[in-house]
Formats: sequence, structure tokens, C-alpha cells
Amino acid sequence: MKKICALLALGLVLFSCSKGEDRYISELKPVFEVDMPTAFAKDSVTNIPIRYKKQSTCHLYNGLYYNREGLTRTVAINTIKINEDNCQTDLNTNVQVNLAFRPEALGTYRFKFWIGEDALGVDQFIEYDAVVNH
Repeated sequence: MKKICALLALGLVLFSCSKGEDRYISELKPVFEVDMPTAFAKDSVTNIPIRYKKQSTCHLYNGLYYNREGLTRTVAINTIKINEDNCQTDLNTNVQVNLAFRPEALGTYRFKFWIGEDALGVDQFIEYDAVVNH
């Protein structure tokens, strides 16, 4: 219960309103590298390392965008950008996060990791197939 109260308090501090301005913006960031296994065991959790570029000192990791459709999984990085005047560009910091994947069915899973948009605004993906055979 104490943890829930602490999380709620932190959420209020981070997301409180200020003089009509948005203090933060939620942004999806592209994945640039994945260490993708080719096989998984059913009902077993495997951590899939995913890397992305931080972009600035005002961008904070806020979990993964994760969409399930049948055996297809679409993944992107969800960040929060805090609106501050003193943000420093930081394109050299690579951040690694893990996707904890637990397949519930046998079959071939398709993973689509969002890598951004092309010049026409069409979403681009790195795609992997992984077999769950035991």
C-alpha cells in the first residue's frame, strides 16, 4: 500500500498542471537495436534487450508501447519529455531496456520493432520471427 501511495504522489508531482502549460509530452521513440532470440519456450519469461537513443536530458523512459494482435507483437519506446528550457541534446547515450516476453501458445511469433517513419510518414519496422516450439 505504501508503494502505491508513493507512486501516486510521484505521479502528481510529475504530471501536475502549471499555469496552463503542458509540463510534459508523451512521445514514442524508435528502437535502433534488438538482441532477438529465435526461439522461446511456452510459459517461460525471456528478457529481450532493446536499445534506443535518449535524445535529450529532458526525455525520461516511460515503458514500452506493446500491442498484441494474434501472434504479432508491435513494440516501440514510450518516453516523457519534460518541457524545460535547460534541456541538453544527448544523441550519444544509448539506453537499454528489456521486454519481458512470455509466450502463451505454440507457434511462430512476429515481432515488429518501430524504427521511425520514412519521408512520407509511413511507419517503418525491424521485423523478427521467433518460434515457440516447446
